[in-house]
Amino acid sequence: MALLQFSNKNKYGNIRTRIIHNDTTSLSINPSGFGKSIHVNVFKYIYEHSVLAPSLFTSLDGERYIVPTWQKVHPKTELNDIIWKKLKIKKQNRFKKKTWKFDSSSSDSVYMVTQVDSATLKCNCPGFYRAKDRNLGCKHVQKVRASLTK
Repeated sequence: MALLQFSNKNKYGNIRTRIIHNDTTSLSINPSGFGKSIHVNVFKYIYEHSVLAPSLFTSLDGERYIVPTWQKVHPKTELNDIIWKKLKIKKQNRFKKKTWKFDSSSSDSVYMVTQVDSATLKCNCPGFYRAKDRNLGCKHVQKVRASLTK
């Protein structure tokens, strides 16, 4: 029927909490020896995930788990005893590409240096692809790097 969270104070004043399964619509408690206050609440497991819905898995020895998080639960837990808290998917911070134009010194071509990410620059001139060290790049990339480091 439902999972109930049963809380009471022991003789030393410390709160004890148990989760019990109630098959009936009524609940009777014998309060003798359990202290002055007894609290009973309907209990729900909280499952947090952005995409995957919770499901239950019962092992061969009778242990029950919420998967895919493998949270151990009461053996009589049902899917309606689980609250699925959908997490918001964080949007990735898109990098805005920057471009710089350079006129060719030998022809009327225009070369573009593009910033691919925060550390990578690429140029469409032939010298960029002929450079032995791509990290250094062509003269256009070196000029852009020099202007960015100032």
